[in-house]
Amino acid sequence: MMTEIEFLRKVTEIGGTAYVAGGWVRDRLMGRCPHDKDYVVCGINENNFTSGFPDAQKTGNSFPVFILSVDGRPCDVAMARTEKKKGAGYKGFVVEYGPDVTIEEDLFRRDTTINSMAWSSEEDKLIDPFGGQADINAKMIRATSDHFCEDPVRALRAARQAAEFDFTIEMRTLEMMECCGPELLYEPKERIFGELKRAMMSDRPSIFFSMLAEAGVIAAVILPLGEIWKRQSEDGGEDFSYAMSLLDKTAKLCQRPEVRFASLVRSIGLSLEGREDLLDEIDRTLRLPGVWRRCAEFASLHLPEPATGKAPAVAVDTLTKLQNHPIGIDGCIAITKAEGTIDSYPFLENSEMYLDVMKKARAELPAGIERKARGEWIRARQIEAVSKLIL
Repeated sequence: MMTEIEFLRKVTEIGGTAYVAGGWVRDRLMGRCPHDKDYVVCGINENNFTSGFPDAQKTGNSFPVFILSVDGRPCDVAMARTEKKKGAGYKGFVVEYGPDVTIEEDLFRRDTTINSMAWSSEEDKLIDPFGGQADINAKMIRATSDHFCEDPVRALRAARQAAEFDFTIEMRTLEMMECCGPELLYEPKERIFGELKRAMMSDRPSIFFSMLAEAGVIAAVILPLGEIWKRQSEDGGEDFSYAMSLLDKTAKLCQRPEVRFASLVRSIGLSLEGREDLLDEIDRTLRLPGVWRRCAEFASLHLPEPATGKAPAVAVDTLTKLQNHPIGIDGCIAITKAEGTIDSYPFLENSEMYLDVMKKARAELPAGIERKARGEWIRARQIEAVSKLIL
């Protein structure tokens, strides 16, 4: 097994210098637990590297990135590179790499200052040409340079970083995020959803949407949410703020991002009442995974109104639908607790008792009932049994 010391020594022997760059450095400075190390190698060309590390596996087409086992873990090792925008979208970059590219030039192409730092293990020194450490101390997300606008998804990435670390976004960077809006509409849906998914896993996912709203690009991610933001900005309503509050409350109660998203879609639906194609409209931008769509659909269409939650028939029908449904009873409990309506749904928190009663009622099915009538008989018997619980 090759240790990091052996890796660094070998890079030096073949004429190069290796740095740890990006998230590991940021997390180390923030006192978080750093995870995977990504290395950037300067001063050597690709042939030198492959000669020195014949076991490295090359990935990538436009520029070389190698997977190499260091300290028993697979690590990415990239040649230092620069990028120049020549076309549309994230594929419109011309990449240049080689032994003449410095670590500072490599860091310059990155999105925000907190990700544009490197660590030299050889010198035990932080490489921080753009003030990333100061921005960490100030809890600020700041674009590394005007090149930020060249990849429109960086607008989402900045908002996601703000949510992950509970930072604010510097005003000039918000302006650059707004410039990303038109091109963002044409980005692959997978890239947009990928940033949203990561933001949904943060402690306060509302920050992601609030920052995008302030930058004027929220409609490029969830168009109906953009409508709610615009309406709140124009008439002083609180629907957007309320949806964000419920989202964060749900996040405290449930770690599952698909349930958090379902809570958000439910809030949007309540604000834009009567929009039958709401979920389809959201899906067109995000291309939701099946589980996310099903959870959002249940929360917005099948979770009954609080006023009817204590009706025996509603309890039976809802629990029947929840059997093997991905949102789960726990997901519905989180959403209704966040809304403050959990007391209107006694069949959720007492689901084991309700389901046991329903199971026993089903077992009483008499012989001789025709197949078509069985479902109606079972439902009627379960409603009767559940009604005794409510009384």
